[in-house]
Amino acid sequence: MSLQIYAMLDLNERDQVITTASWMRLRWRDPRLQWNTTEFGGVNYINMQVDEIWTPQLFIGNALDSDGLSVVSPDRGSIIVQADGAASLGTPLVQKTQCPINIRYFPFDTQACPFYVFPLNLLEERLHLFTTTNSEGSEINSREWSLVNLSNHGATQMYTDFSPDIPVGNISLGVFCLVLKRNPSHYIRILWLPSTVLCLMTCVTFVAPPDSGERISLGVSMVLGLTVFQLLIADILPTASEDSPILGTYLSVNFLMACLVLPVSLMNISIAFGDSRVFLLKYTLTRRLFLEYLPRMGGIPSYSQRISDLGKNAGEMPNINQVEDSSKDTAMKCESMKKIHQDRMSHAEKTKIELRTVALVMDRLAILGFLVAFLVYLLITLLAFMQNAGVHEDVRYTCGLPLE
Repeated sequence: MSLQIYAMLDLNERDQVITTASWMRLRWRDPRLQWNTTEFGGVNYINMQVDEIWTPQLFIGNALDSDGLSVVSPDRGSIIVQADGAASLGTPLVQKTQCPINIRYFPFDTQACPFYVFPLNLLEERLHLFTTTNSEGSEINSREWSLVNLSNHGATQMYTDFSPDIPVGNISLGVFCLVLKRNPSHYIRILWLPSTVLCLMTCVTFVAPPDSGERISLGVSMVLGLTVFQLLIADILPTASEDSPILGTYLSVNFLMACLVLPVSLMNISIAFGDSRVFLLKYTLTRRLFLEYLPRMGGIPSYSQRISDLGKNAGEMPNINQVEDSSKDTAMKCESMKKIHQDRMSHAEKTKIELRTVALVMDRLAILGFLVAFLVYLLITLLAFMQNAGVHEDVRYTCGLPLE
Protein backbone atom coordinates (compact mmCIF):
# COMPACT_ATOMS: atom_id res chain seq x y z
CA MET A 1 0.00 0.00 0.00
CA SER A 2 1.42 3.37 -1.05
CA LEU A 3 0.16 6.93 -0.88
CA GLN A 4 1.02 9.92 -3.03
CA ILE A 5 -0.27 13.43 -2.19
CA TYR A 6 -0.72 15.68 -5.20
CA ALA A 7 -2.71 18.57 -3.69
CA MET A 8 -3.63 20.05 -0.34
CA LEU A 9 -6.99 21.68 -0.87
CA ASP A 10 -7.41 23.24 2.57
CA LEU A 11 -6.03 23.24 6.10
CA ASN A 12 -8.58 24.62 8.53
CA GLU A 13 -6.51 25.35 11.62
CA ARG A 14 -9.47 26.54 13.65
CA ASP A 15 -11.35 23.24 13.18
CA GLN A 16 -8.12 21.21 12.82
CA VAL A 17 -9.23 19.61 9.55
CA ILE A 18 -7.10 19.01 6.46
CA THR A 19 -8.49 18.32 3.00
CA THR A 20 -6.16 16.55 0.59
CA ALA A 21 -6.29 14.99 -2.86
CA SER A 22 -4.16 11.86 -3.08
CA TRP A 23 -3.54 8.71 -5.06
CA MET A 24 -3.49 5.42 -3.17
CA ARG A 25 -2.13 2.26 -4.78
CA LEU A 26 -2.90 -1.18 -3.35
CA ARG A 27 -1.05 -4.37 -4.23
CA TRP A 28 -1.81 -7.88 -3.04
CA ARG A 29 -1.46 -11.45 -4.23
CA ASP A 30 -4.34 -13.89 -4.66
CA PRO A 31 -3.30 -17.47 -5.66
CA ARG A 32 -6.82 -18.14 -6.90
CA LEU A 33 -6.25 -15.68 -9.78
CA GLN A 34 -3.15 -17.35 -11.25
CA TRP A 35 -3.14 -18.73 -14.81
CA ASN A 36 -0.73 -20.16 -17.32
CA THR A 37 0.02 -17.58 -19.99
CA THR A 38 0.77 -20.26 -22.59
CA GLU A 39 -2.75 -21.61 -22.23
CA PHE A 40 -4.36 -18.21 -22.77
CA GLY A 41 -2.53 -16.90 -25.81
CA GLY A 42 0.33 -15.25 -23.89
CA VAL A 43 -1.94 -12.85 -21.96
CA ASN A 44 0.06 -11.55 -18.99
CA TYR A 45 -2.56 -9.37 -17.33
CA ILE A 46 -6.22 -8.51 -17.42
CA ASN A 47 -8.43 -5.73 -16.06
CA MET A 48 -11.25 -6.61 -13.69
CA GLN A 49 -13.79 -4.62 -11.77
CA VAL A 50 -13.65 -4.19 -8.02
CA ASP A 51 -16.86 -6.14 -7.41
CA GLU A 52 -15.73 -9.13 -9.51
CA ILE A 53 -12.93 -10.40 -7.22
CA TRP A 54 -11.92 -10.17 -3.57
CA THR A 55 -10.51 -6.80 -2.58
CA PRO A 56 -9.26 -5.59 0.80
CA GLN A 57 -11.88 -3.45 2.51
CA LEU A 58 -10.01 -0.48 3.96
CA PHE A 59 -11.06 2.78 5.55
CA ILE A 60 -9.29 5.85 6.91
CA GLY A 61 -9.71 5.88 10.68
CA ASN A 62 -9.51 9.64 11.20
CA ALA A 63 -11.61 10.57 8.15
CA LEU A 64 -14.39 13.10 8.67
CA ASP A 65 -16.40 12.41 5.52
CA SER A 66 -17.96 9.39 3.86
CA ASP A 67 -15.31 9.17 1.12
CA GLY A 68 -12.70 8.07 3.65
CA LEU A 69 -14.88 5.28 5.03
CA SER A 70 -14.44 3.15 1.92
CA VAL A 71 -11.08 3.37 0.16
CA VAL A 72 -11.93 0.67 -2.37
CA SER A 73 -15.17 1.19 -4.30
CA PRO A 74 -16.39 0.14 -7.76
CA ASP A 75 -16.50 3.71 -9.08
CA ARG A 76 -12.81 4.41 -8.43
CA GLY A 77 -11.11 2.39 -11.15
CA SER A 78 -10.41 -1.17 -12.20
CA ILE A 79 -7.96 -3.76 -10.92
CA ILE A 80 -4.97 -5.00 -12.92
CA VAL A 81 -4.50 -8.73 -12.33
CA GLN A 82 -1.27 -10.40 -13.49
CA ALA A 83 -0.76 -14.03 -14.41
CA ASP A 84 1.05 -14.83 -11.13
CA GLY A 85 -1.97 -13.68 -9.11
CA ALA A 86 -0.62 -10.21 -8.25
CA ALA A 87 -3.37 -7.59 -8.19
CA SER A 88 -2.88 -3.82 -8.35
CA LEU A 89 -5.46 -1.12 -7.78
CA GLY A 90 -4.91 2.64 -8.03
CA THR A 91 -7.64 4.80 -6.59
CA PRO A 92 -7.96 8.58 -6.21
CA LEU A 93 -8.98 9.96 -2.83
CA VAL A 94 -10.29 13.36 -1.82
CA GLN A 95 -10.86 13.22 1.90
CA LYS A 96 -11.13 15.37 4.99
CA THR A 97 -9.18 14.08 7.93
CA GLN A 98 -8.56 15.29 11.42
CA CYS A 99 -5.15 16.94 11.85
CA PRO A 100 -3.96 17.90 15.35
CA ILE A 101 -2.61 21.45 15.18
CA ASN A 102 0.04 22.67 17.60
CA ILE A 103 0.10 26.47 17.35
CA ARG A 104 2.77 27.06 19.99
CA TYR A 105 5.32 28.40 17.46
CA PHE A 106 2.88 30.02 15.02
CA PRO A 107 3.79 31.25 12.38
CA PHE A 108 7.16 29.43 12.49
CA ASP A 109 5.46 26.08 13.07
CA THR A 110 5.69 22.66 11.51
CA GLN A 111 2.61 20.45 11.48
CA ALA A 112 2.22 16.70 10.99
CA CYS A 113 -1.09 15.34 9.72
CA PRO A 114 -1.47 11.54 10.05
CA PHE A 115 -3.65 9.23 7.97
CA TYR A 116 -4.62 5.93 9.63
CA VAL A 117 -5.64 3.17 7.22
CA PHE A 118 -7.50 0.26 8.88
CA PRO A 119 -8.81 -2.99 7.43
CA LEU A 120 -12.48 -3.68 8.01
CA ASN A 121 -12.97 -6.50 10.56
CA LEU A 122 -9.85 -8.43 9.55
CA LEU A 123 -7.29 -9.51 12.11
CA GLU A 124 -3.56 -9.23 11.51
CA GLU A 125 -3.35 -12.98 10.88
CA ARG A 126 -5.66 -12.58 7.89
CA LEU A 127 -4.43 -9.26 6.50
CA HIS A 128 -1.14 -7.49 7.20
CA LEU A 129 -0.53 -4.05 5.72
CA PHE A 130 2.86 -2.96 4.36
CA THR A 131 3.22 0.73 3.57
CA THR A 132 5.38 2.69 1.14
CA THR A 133 5.31 6.31 0.02
CA ASN A 134 6.38 8.40 -2.94
CA SER A 135 7.67 11.61 -1.33
CA GLU A 136 9.41 12.84 -4.46
CA GLY A 137 6.23 12.66 -6.52
CA SER A 138 4.09 14.29 -3.83
CA GLU A 139 3.29 17.98 -3.80
CA ILE A 140 0.71 20.20 -2.13
CA ASN A 141 0.56 23.32 -4.38
CA SER A 142 0.20 25.78 -1.52
CA ARG A 143 1.69 29.25 -1.03
CA GLU A 144 1.45 29.07 2.73
CA TRP A 145 2.71 25.54 3.31
CA SER A 146 5.60 23.54 1.96
CA LEU A 147 5.93 19.77 2.00
CA VAL A 148 8.72 18.59 4.29
CA ASN A 149 8.17 14.86 4.25
CA LEU A 150 5.62 12.14 3.66
CA SER A 151 6.51 9.31 5.99
CA ASN A 152 4.96 5.89 6.45
CA HIS A 153 5.15 2.99 8.83
CA GLY A 154 3.13 -0.01 9.86
CA ALA A 155 1.64 -0.55 13.30
CA THR A 156 -0.50 -2.98 15.20
CA GLN A 157 -3.57 -1.89 17.11
CA MET A 158 -4.88 -4.10 19.89
CA TYR A 159 -8.63 -4.20 20.54
CA THR A 160 -10.30 -5.79 23.53
CA ASP A 161 -13.66 -7.52 23.20
CA PHE A 162 -13.15 -7.82 19.47
CA SER A 163 -15.76 -10.60 19.30
CA PRO A 164 -17.30 -13.10 21.74
CA ASP A 165 -14.82 -15.78 20.67
CA ILE A 166 -11.81 -13.42 20.42
CA PRO A 167 -11.36 -11.39 23.61
CA VAL A 168 -8.27 -9.60 22.28
CA GLY A 169 -7.63 -8.94 18.60
CA ASN A 170 -4.67 -7.36 16.83
CA ILE A 171 -5.35 -5.38 13.68
CA SER A 172 -2.65 -4.28 11.28
CA LEU A 173 -2.85 -0.68 10.16
CA GLY A 174 -0.85 1.62 7.93
CA VAL A 175 0.10 5.12 9.07
CA PHE A 176 1.00 7.88 6.63
CA CYS A 177 2.18 11.21 7.99
CA LEU A 178 2.18 14.44 5.99
CA VAL A 179 4.72 16.88 7.47
CA LEU A 180 4.11 20.51 6.51
CA LYS A 181 6.09 23.66 7.26
CA ARG A 182 4.47 27.06 7.22
CA ASN A 183 5.87 30.02 5.27
CA PRO A 184 5.90 32.79 7.93
CA SER A 185 6.55 35.77 5.62
CA HIS A 186 2.86 36.57 5.18
CA TYR A 187 2.16 36.68 8.92
CA ILE A 188 5.34 38.63 9.62
CA ARG A 189 4.13 41.33 7.24
CA ILE A 190 0.53 41.54 8.44
CA LEU A 191 0.89 40.73 12.16
CA TRP A 192 4.39 40.87 13.58
CA LEU A 193 5.82 44.04 12.03
CA PRO A 194 2.66 46.21 12.25
CA SER A 195 2.01 45.27 15.88
CA THR A 196 5.65 45.96 16.78
CA VAL A 197 5.57 49.35 15.06
CA LEU A 198 2.29 50.27 16.76
CA CYS A 199 3.68 49.29 20.14
CA LEU A 200 6.80 51.40 19.60
CA MET A 201 4.72 54.33 18.40
CA THR A 202 3.10 54.54 21.82
CA CYS A 203 6.39 56.08 22.97
CA VAL A 204 5.53 59.11 20.83
CA THR A 205 2.84 60.05 23.34
CA PHE A 206 5.55 60.75 25.93
CA VAL A 207 7.52 62.92 23.50
CA ALA A 208 4.60 65.32 23.07
CA PRO A 209 4.50 68.08 25.72
CA PRO A 210 2.01 67.65 28.58
CA ASP A 211 -0.08 70.60 27.39
CA SER A 212 -0.59 68.92 24.00
CA GLY A 213 -4.15 67.78 23.46
CA GLU A 214 -3.17 64.79 21.27
CA ARG A 215 -1.47 62.59 23.83
CA ILE A 216 -4.51 60.66 24.99
CA SER A 217 -6.11 60.38 21.54
CA LEU A 218 -2.85 59.01 20.10
CA GLY A 219 -2.59 56.42 22.88
CA VAL A 220 -6.19 55.33 22.36
CA SER A 221 -5.54 54.94 18.61
CA MET A 222 -2.59 52.65 19.31
CA VAL A 223 -4.70 50.51 21.66
CA LEU A 224 -7.45 50.18 19.05
CA GLY A 225 -4.90 49.16 16.43
CA LEU A 226 -3.48 46.40 18.63
CA THR A 227 -7.04 45.25 19.39
CA VAL A 228 -7.56 44.62 15.67
CA PHE A 229 -4.49 42.37 15.59
CA GLN A 230 -5.82 40.44 18.58
CA LEU A 231 -9.03 39.80 16.66
CA LEU A 232 -7.06 38.60 13.62
CA ILE A 233 -5.17 36.10 15.77
CA ALA A 234 -8.42 34.88 17.34
CA ASP A 235 -9.92 34.20 13.88
CA ILE A 236 -6.87 32.26 12.64
CA LEU A 237 -5.86 30.04 15.53
CA PRO A 238 -7.87 27.09 16.89
CA THR A 239 -9.91 27.74 20.01
CA ALA A 240 -8.85 24.52 21.75
CA SER A 241 -5.11 24.00 21.99
CA GLU A 242 -2.80 22.61 24.63
CA ASP A 243 -0.20 25.37 24.27
CA SER A 244 -0.94 29.05 23.79
CA PRO A 245 0.85 30.64 20.81
CA ILE A 246 3.98 32.66 21.54
CA LEU A 247 2.88 35.29 19.04
CA GLY A 248 -0.49 35.64 20.78
CA THR A 249 1.24 36.21 24.12
CA TYR A 250 3.55 38.72 22.46
CA LEU A 251 0.62 40.69 21.07
CA SER A 252 -1.14 40.55 24.46
CA VAL A 253 1.93 41.98 26.19
CA ASN A 254 2.14 44.73 23.54
CA PHE A 255 -1.53 45.46 24.14
CA LEU A 256 -1.03 45.70 27.90
CA MET A 257 1.99 48.00 27.53
CA ALA A 258 0.02 50.24 25.17
CA CYS A 259 -2.82 50.34 27.69
CA LEU A 260 -0.39 51.33 30.46
CA VAL A 261 0.65 54.35 28.42
CA LEU A 262 -2.74 55.99 28.98
CA PRO A 263 -2.74 56.10 32.82
CA VAL A 264 0.94 57.12 32.86
CA SER A 265 0.19 59.96 30.42
CA LEU A 266 -2.77 61.06 32.53
CA MET A 267 -0.61 61.01 35.64
CA ASN A 268 2.06 63.18 33.97
CA ILE A 269 -0.55 65.62 32.71
CA SER A 270 -2.06 65.88 36.19
CA ILE A 271 1.42 66.56 37.61
CA ALA A 272 2.19 69.23 35.01
CA PHE A 273 -1.06 71.10 35.60
CA GLY A 274 -1.42 70.43 39.32
CA ASP A 275 -1.49 73.17 41.92
CA SER A 276 0.26 71.37 44.77
CA ARG A 277 3.85 70.25 45.13
CA VAL A 278 4.65 66.57 44.53
CA PHE A 279 5.51 64.73 47.71
CA LEU A 280 8.85 63.63 46.20
CA LEU A 281 10.01 67.26 46.20
CA LYS A 282 9.68 67.49 49.97
CA TYR A 283 13.00 65.67 50.40
CA THR A 284 16.30 67.31 49.51
CA LEU A 285 17.78 64.28 47.73
CA THR A 286 14.77 63.56 45.53
CA ARG A 287 14.32 67.28 44.88
CA ARG A 288 17.83 67.58 43.48
CA LEU A 289 17.38 64.34 41.60
CA PHE A 290 14.13 65.31 39.81
CA LEU A 291 14.82 69.02 39.40
CA GLU A 292 18.55 69.09 38.58
CA TYR A 293 20.26 65.79 37.78
CA LEU A 294 17.61 63.82 35.84
CA PRO A 295 16.59 66.79 33.63
CA ARG A 296 20.18 67.29 32.54
CA MET A 297 20.56 63.56 31.82
CA GLY A 298 17.30 63.59 29.84
CA GLY A 299 18.23 66.61 27.75
CA ILE A 300 15.58 68.95 29.20
CA PRO A 301 16.07 72.25 31.06
CA SER A 302 16.48 71.86 34.80
CA TYR A 303 14.57 73.86 37.38
CA SER A 304 17.48 76.24 38.01
CA GLN A 305 17.94 76.78 34.26
CA ARG A 306 14.27 77.65 33.85
CA ILE A 307 14.42 80.15 36.72
CA SER A 308 17.62 81.60 35.29
CA ASP A 309 16.10 81.93 31.82
CA LEU A 310 13.09 83.78 33.25
CA GLY A 311 15.39 86.13 35.17
CA LYS A 312 17.48 86.64 32.05
CA ASN A 313 14.43 87.65 30.10
CA ALA A 314 13.49 90.07 32.87
CA GLY A 315 17.03 91.53 32.92
CA GLU A 316 16.82 92.26 29.22
CA MET A 317 13.68 94.33 29.58
CA PRO A 318 15.42 97.78 30.02
CA ASN A 319 16.95 99.48 26.97
CA ILE A 320 20.66 99.20 27.61
CA ASN A 321 21.46 101.81 24.93
CA GLN A 322 19.85 104.46 27.07
CA VAL A 323 22.02 103.70 30.09
CA GLU A 324 25.15 105.96 30.25
CA ASP A 325 27.04 103.76 32.70
CA SER A 326 29.89 101.52 31.74
CA SER A 327 29.36 97.98 30.47
CA LYS A 328 30.41 96.57 33.84
CA ASP A 329 27.80 98.59 35.67
CA THR A 330 25.21 97.52 33.09
CA ALA A 331 25.97 93.85 33.66
CA MET A 332 25.72 94.31 37.41
CA LYS A 333 22.37 96.03 36.99
CA CYS A 334 21.08 93.18 34.82
CA GLU A 335 22.17 90.60 37.36
CA SER A 336 20.54 92.54 40.15
CA MET A 337 17.32 92.79 38.15
CA LYS A 338 17.39 89.01 37.60
CA LYS A 339 17.76 88.43 41.31
CA ILE A 340 14.97 90.87 42.05
CA HIS A 341 12.70 89.11 39.51
CA GLN A 342 13.46 85.70 40.98
CA ASP A 343 12.75 86.96 44.48
CA ARG A 344 9.50 88.53 43.33
CA MET A 345 8.27 85.26 41.75
CA SER A 346 5.38 83.94 43.72
CA HIS A 347 5.34 80.52 45.35
CA ALA A 348 2.66 79.39 42.88
CA GLU A 349 4.83 80.30 39.88
CA LYS A 350 7.82 78.41 41.28
CA THR A 351 5.62 75.40 42.04
CA LYS A 352 4.29 75.45 38.48
CA ILE A 353 7.83 75.38 37.08
CA GLU A 354 8.76 72.55 39.46
CA LEU A 355 5.74 70.47 38.45
CA ARG A 356 6.34 70.97 34.74
CA THR A 357 9.99 69.93 35.19
CA VAL A 358 8.94 66.82 37.12
CA ALA A 359 6.34 65.95 34.46
CA LEU A 360 8.93 66.15 31.68
CA VAL A 361 11.32 63.99 33.73
CA MET A 362 8.56 61.42 34.25
CA ASP A 363 7.95 61.39 30.49
CA ARG A 364 11.61 60.59 29.82
CA LEU A 365 11.61 57.89 32.50
CA ALA A 366 8.44 56.40 31.01
CA ILE A 367 10.03 56.27 27.55
CA LEU A 368 13.12 54.57 28.94
CA GLY A 369 11.15 52.08 31.01
CA PHE A 370 8.82 51.28 28.12
CA LEU A 371 11.66 50.68 25.66
CA VAL A 372 13.59 48.51 28.12
CA ALA A 373 10.52 46.40 28.90
CA PHE A 374 9.66 46.06 25.21
CA LEU A 375 13.19 45.06 24.16
CA VAL A 376 13.50 42.57 27.03
CA TYR A 377 10.24 40.84 26.14
CA LEU A 378 11.10 40.93 22.43
CA LEU A 379 14.35 39.12 23.25
CA ILE A 380 12.45 36.59 25.38
CA THR A 381 10.03 36.00 22.49
CA LEU A 382 12.84 35.46 19.98
CA LEU A 383 14.57 33.02 22.35
CA ALA A 384 11.29 31.12 22.74
CA PHE A 385 10.94 30.80 18.97
CA MET A 386 14.52 29.53 18.74
CA GLN A 387 13.47 26.54 20.87
CA ASN A 388 11.17 25.36 18.10
CA ALA A 389 11.89 21.66 17.66
CA GLY A 390 9.54 21.22 14.71
CA VAL A 391 6.87 18.55 15.07
CA HIS A 392 5.59 17.91 18.58
CA GLU A 393 7.07 14.84 20.28
CA ASP A 394 3.70 13.10 20.69
CA VAL A 395 2.91 13.51 17.00
CA ARG A 396 6.40 12.27 16.10
CA TYR A 397 5.76 9.09 18.04
CA THR A 398 2.36 8.60 16.41
CA CYS A 399 3.70 9.24 12.91
CA GLY A 400 6.78 7.07 13.43
CA LEU A 401 9.18 9.98 12.99
CA PRO A 402 12.57 9.96 14.74
CA LEU A 403 12.48 11.57 18.17
CA GLU A 404 14.86 14.52 18.67
